[in-house]
Amino acid sequence: MNIEKIYKAVENDEMNSPLPTIVHELEMQGYKIKLEGLDVTANDLDADLFFDLEKATNEFVFEIEKAGEKNQRFKLVFTDYHEFNFQNCD
Repeated sequence: MNIEKIYKAVENDEMNSPLPTIVHELEMQGYKIKLEGLDVTANDLDADLFFDLEKATNEFVFEIEKAGEKNQRFKLVFTDYHEFNFQNCD
């Protein structure tokens, strides 16, 4: 996972909710994504739902998988609207 690309994608799309941008960037990197245990794609969920999720909580557990790589699990913690960090879930 290229974290730098994720931060750059969110920075370049500052007018929109960051969650769909993050999911989209992970997809562009070739990952299948689970958000809080549910399979998601950037197209599955509209921005309003992501915005509502962001208002409800500031932490999200992601699980990502890519053929030929070990699955990764991490927590994305929002500290402000477009400010976040990655944390280990284990």
